[in-house]
Amino acid sequence: MRLLTTTVTSLDMCEPPRTEVPPPPCGESLAVTRVRDIRLDSYRMLYRALGDAHHWTSRLLPDERLSREIHNDSTRIFVLLCDEIVAGWFEIEMRPALREARIVHFGILPAYRGRGFADYLLSKAIAAGFAEGARRLTLETNTLDHPAALPLYRKHGFRPYAKREVQTPAIETASRFAAKETT
Repeated sequence: MRLLTTTVTSLDMCEPPRTEVPPPPCGESLAVTRVRDIRLDSYRMLYRALGDAHHWTSRLLPDERLSREIHNDSTRIFVLLCDEIVAGWFEIEMRPALREARIVHFGILPAYRGRGFADYLLSKAIAAGFAEGARRLTLETNTLDHPAALPLYRKHGFRPYAKREVQTPAIETASRFAAKETT
């Protein structure tokens, strides 16, 4: 298994912005909705659609462990629907005892990028993170994530408070193997 080294940046904000970002003018119907008890195969599809390109591995778990992670009282999963089709999603972990929430995963599916959806969806994620009384909202990004991630988070008011280097397993997809074979 090939390991990749990445720099993880931890960010936080201690109060929500005064206003939410309006939906971008796109001519399509947009809606952000919470998905309760998401099916494991549906979750995995969303997770892999966003995460494979960025080597996300934290939710590549057997059914029982994945279900414990996403079907518990502290996890909230929301999707962005564009004309009834999932265009993006985010996952939040509520930590009421600490008066904190954490954006665990966030992203726009590749086919919907570049249309202003990330600003809108992140605004909704921030609102959801503070909706249940959190006084602090955190998230992490790393140098394997989309290059627009860190600037987007900072634009919305998140401030870095820690950095660390970690190693993560590389996700080798069939298309990556094919590319290696032809070069």
